[in-house]
Amino acid sequence: KLKPEGFQGHKEWLTEVNYLGQLHHKNLVKLIGYCSDGDNRLLVYEFMPKGSLENHLFRRGADPLSWAIRLKVAIGAARGLSFLHDAENQVIYRDFKASNILLDSEFNSKLSDFGLAKAGPTGDKTHVSTQVMGTHGYAAPEYIATG
Repeated sequence: KLKPEGFQGHKEWLTEVNYLGQLHHKNLVKLIGYCSDGDNRLLVYEFMPKGSLENHLFRRGADPLSWAIRLKVAIGAARGLSFLHDAENQVIYRDFKASNILLDSEFNSKLSDFGLAKAGPTGDKTHVSTQVMGTHGYAAPEYIATG
């Protein structure tokens, strides 16, 4: 489904193509393809029939998720983050929120939207300087305070 409000700048689009083209894990959305023609850019993900977690939590009239499904979704999202943080080339995700957690037909969760992602520390470095990014209200307070 095309989402005009989801259109991003070229830099963010390229970041997403690079990360999702290289990273493969059952809790990361699969990038099927992409296209760029001038200022028009498109990403094609695997189909996630249950939509985003945000739709299930906040949409009017949505049936509430059982606690078992909520736990399954949370564990899947945590596994996706753990994979990014423990990968050989670590990734700082920077946009963890309900609208970026997509759900397949069995409510398996997959992280999407890597436009704000950044490479983690490499070599003997233990920290990465970064501009505070993400969606207000979802970022960890210590991240907002220290960057």
